[in-house]
Amino acid sequence: MFKKAKIDPPEILVTESESPTPMITPAEEVSIPKRGVTGVAVLDTHKPTVISEGFSLTGDIVSDGILHIEGRTSGTIKASSVNVGPRGQVEGNVSCASLHIKGVFSGTAVCGELVIAASAVVKGHVTYQLLTIGRGATVEGDLVVRR
Repeated sequence: MFKKAKIDPPEILVTESESPTPMITPAEEVSIPKRGVTGVAVLDTHKPTVISEGFSLTGDIVSDGILHIEGRTSGTIKASSVNVGPRGQVEGNVSCASLHIKGVFSGTAVCGELVIAASAVVKGHVTYQLLTIGRGATVEGDLVVRR
């Protein structure tokens, strides 16, 4: 068996001429570099913004991180990475570094990396630099390579 020993914290002595050391917040201790657009959603260390199944959003969305959509969106989306889940539906204009579609997308998109899963339905015009399409995906419209 182990015995717990109570250890008192060390005392800090402050003389009248000395001022106590100011508290340092975690943000001051460690400088966190700003994120750049990586084009790869897996490398993003921030938590994604999620639009859940059963939720519908109409309007503009701007995010410097990952946006995961399982519900419905209609409007303009600007984000580092957009993931349209299997139950997700996106209608409108999308601009991002990485666009992964497993659900339904209709509209116009400009992205660096475009991944269309086998379960995806894409309708519209998508401009991309790197493309992956799963066997069985439905694509109605234009897929244009951006150089």
